[in-house]
Amino acid sequence: MPTPGTFASAKQFVGVAKEPITAQGTAVAPTYTMPMESFKPSDKPVWLDDKAWRGSMGDDYGRQQGVIKTDWSASGACFGDTLGFFLANILGDDAYSGGTPSGSPTTTTGALTAGSSTVVPVTSATGITPGVVLQLDTAGLLENVTVLSVASLNVTLTAPVAKSHLTAASVQVVTAPFTSAFSLYNAGQGQSPTHTFTHFQGPAASTGTRQYPGSCLSDLTLKWDAESQLFTYDAKALSWPSVIAGATPTSAPTTVAPVASWRGILGIAGPASGGTLVKNVTGGEITIKRELEAIFTSQNAQTPYIIQRGKLSVSGKLNFIAVDEAPYLAMINNTQPQLQLILDNGAAGALQNRFTVDSQQSAYRVADYNAGKAAVEYAVEFDSIFNTTNVGDSGGMSPCKVSLVNAVAPSTYQ
Repeated sequence: MPTPGTFASAKQFVGVAKEPITAQGTAVAPTYTMPMESFKPSDKPVWLDDKAWRGSMGDDYGRQQGVIKTDWSASGACFGDTLGFFLANILGDDAYSGGTPSGSPTTTTGALTAGSSTVVPVTSATGITPGVVLQLDTAGLLENVTVLSVASLNVTLTAPVAKSHLTAASVQVVTAPFTSAFSLYNAGQGQSPTHTFTHFQGPAASTGTRQYPGSCLSDLTLKWDAESQLFTYDAKALSWPSVIAGATPTSAPTTVAPVASWRGILGIAGPASGGTLVKNVTGGEITIKRELEAIFTSQNAQTPYIIQRGKLSVSGKLNFIAVDEAPYLAMINNTQPQLQLILDNGAAGALQNRFTVDSQQSAYRVADYNAGKAAVEYAVEFDSIFNTTNVGDSGGMSPCKVSLVNAVAPSTYQ
């Protein structure tokens, strides 16, 4: 008896890759498999109905298809090496730093220009090989870059440098872990990078795969509950209409494990250490929202001209066990304390994964007393206020900064 031509939902997976900055909506092959528990896409054509009178008792005389866009949502556990794709997409500013020095340092023999220089001339290329990460310069000019190739004393990078550097700037090979710090991108037109999400699902002709190019996140919620959950996310996005992939992708899931919520520590009115570490928060959530508008023009195409990013906001919820009235007093007195959440997998070196969410000013708008459980609680809702502490390399102001510590090389997320 022949096997029915059905498709097993358990075999589905999602891949992701950044798109060229000048080609929003152009599908690219996935570079990372992004573990998910749910991926729900919906292509949404605009239907143009002909309702002109014809002398008959009806009004449905024809239907044409108008422009098309796609909504999709996803959820799952936060993985320390792939969450950065979501963060780069919705926030946009990504500053790489950190690493452990390896080998002897050297210096540049020429100046480098931000956004255009991809070749670093050095006094010595000893120990610099394709794929290694270099730390350029120091202090406020410090950045990490990835080596593409080496020819004599000229080191070619995988992407242009993000900052300008003078001649004789320090150059040092560094090894993982690295830090990726995501803040709101405020330079230029204020537009974040876009990504193609590739969904192997079975029914699509030939490759069994549909792609969602030009994806822009509108919502990213990070959630934790010390008693019962991993550190998880919910995401929503808008994209160009789906297309069938030109080739069937291969699943290459991460070996990184998600982090249990009980590993989290929280700082209120300061960092998550010392006198500002609080131990009476059971869980919460932090939501990043971005205004989006798919703009359609007369270009003889059903697809968007651009998906325009607009304003960004950050809000959240915290559940306090009431050891005192501190949550209520922070709300009623409008003190707007700093909030810092850290979750770490407890590993060392290249195996370390750490998530850090910083909100320099968290304005409590609700702090409700709740006596519905064995211990009295306060349910807090807050909004993150724009400030100059949580900014990235693009300057301006940002309501938060989200940092990842992992072994992912620079320029991977954007």
